[in-house]
Amino acid sequence: MAIMIPEAPRDYDPLSLEGEMFNALRNLPIDYYVIHSFKNVFVEDNVLHEGEADFVIFNPSFGIICVEAKAGHVKYQGGCWKYASDKVMKHGGPYNQASQNKWDLLTRIQNSPLKDLQYRCKLLHAVWFPSISEKELSSNRFPPEFDRHITMTMEALEDPKKYIDSIFKIELENNIQTNLSENDTKRLIREIICPEFDIFPSSSFDVDLKNITFNRLLEEQKVLLNYLVEQKSAVINGAAGTGKTMIAVEKATRHANQGDKVLFLCFNAYLREHLEEKYSNNNIDFMTIDGFACKICKTSKADYKQASDKIVDMYLTGSFPYKHVIVDEGQDFGKDEIEESDLLQAIHDTVVDNDEVDGTFYVFYDKLQLIQANAIPSYIADADCKLTLYKNCRNTENIALTSLKPITERTPKLYEGAIKGVPATIHFCDNEEGAQNCVSKLIEDLKTEGISDVVILTCNTETDSILASRATEGKYKKKLFTTCRKFKGLEADAIVMVDVDETTFDEENVLRYYVGASRARVRLEIVTLMNDNACTRVLNEKIKYSKKIKKPMRELAYALNALPSIESNEVQ
Repeated sequence: MAIMIPEAPRDYDPLSLEGEMFNALRNLPIDYYVIHSFKNVFVEDNVLHEGEADFVIFNPSFGIICVEAKAGHVKYQGGCWKYASDKVMKHGGPYNQASQNKWDLLTRIQNSPLKDLQYRCKLLHAVWFPSISEKELSSNRFPPEFDRHITMTMEALEDPKKYIDSIFKIELENNIQTNLSENDTKRLIREIICPEFDIFPSSSFDVDLKNITFNRLLEEQKVLLNYLVEQKSAVINGAAGTGKTMIAVEKATRHANQGDKVLFLCFNAYLREHLEEKYSNNNIDFMTIDGFACKICKTSKADYKQASDKIVDMYLTGSFPYKHVIVDEGQDFGKDEIEESDLLQAIHDTVVDNDEVDGTFYVFYDKLQLIQANAIPSYIADADCKLTLYKNCRNTENIALTSLKPITERTPKLYEGAIKGVPATIHFCDNEEGAQNCVSKLIEDLKTEGISDVVILTCNTETDSILASRATEGKYKKKLFTTCRKFKGLEADAIVMVDVDETTFDEENVLRYYVGASRARVRLEIVTLMNDNACTRVLNEKIKYSKKIKKPMRELAYALNALPSIESNEVQ
């Protein structure tokens, strides 16, 4: 899929069909960037130039196309382009407007530090009539600025790539060919394309850019599946943020698209619901291990041993309904009851060791997120084919460091050009009321900054949390409120972590902190009631802080690669 900027279309008139065009362009390959509602404003020779292209399509190998879209009834009369209402179109009609947008973009490049790219990047323009068929177009006469080669019609909604690639193949009079390096591409996006969006508030730019980069890196990570085509069974390890779940979904989708039935097992009910909602496919069944056990045994409570016996029966009779099985967050399946039942081994043998099935069994796991079980499951420890994903593509650099600080001294491996991001903040509060008010204010502040995807995670249970008295039905101030354990495998633009205390950094609990903190993509806010004495004990006993402690709260924050904020207890 193409990289869409933004990920969803801007506000538009439904009659313009820009939503349909946006969705069609989304199906372009990953090396296409599609910018919707590109606004270009600049001053040249003391003259203000303002332009807006409906779509700008950029491919690092081919160049840039500025597309003007005109839906509905259009006509050309008396030397003027008009709408159905006889209102004259601005800018001399769609072709002149698209051409002007192209020249304005070229001027922007010429006036920038990237001016040499004008000789190494093709710029073209086109017009898209999504309401008019090719047949209707060919039966009309158009003004001189029209050319069929730079015109797209209704048919492009079904397969835009064919038409766009045809436009990219048009030769320019100056014989310019696109020849951009990887660095040229990055700078063109960051310095020319993205900064020109009027509607991108600077406060949320990191969120948008993070999502763009995340999609690109995931495509790179997915390449490993191409090398495992012949591998029937494999376990793939990766720290939080390396894209394990997305790669697991890609693996499932590839099989599903070939008509094979796929069982996708996870431990977390929230994760199952998210996957079912976002990646629903008739050939993929997303289930928790408990839900799967209940389904095949037709019971209301999971009995892993009974389920294992049932799988063995299915193996013998050839009635197991799935050809491929994918296990996500596999480290969680090491609970004693599951291990002793040999349920996962039975499933593995049914799809891998049965020549008639000729299936696959893949497990994705993170050895650092062992919070549902006490040990790595044997089917992971004993696997023949093991791979590791190293690059974190979810978190900003600062958040990745803060999540790892209490459990390891190693530096997280991030992708080239990773966003450094805003450091996490630890908010030190005196009492529960102060902490509750702090969380409420954080939600409002994040909203003001353009961040609405906010989740609140407790390192305890919901009932033991400082927010328990104000939370209702899993919500706090209309934001999801749950535990770090339950939210494992999911993520949000901003995470507010509460109930971080001395015990959070105990050996048996610290992985919850890691899981919770690593869910944050661009913002991490930590709210705690720890005082100077508690902070001192954590520094000395848990983090092994070697320096002389003068200001415990501040030094604990700095030790975790975070900023301190000493909160007052004013009632909000």
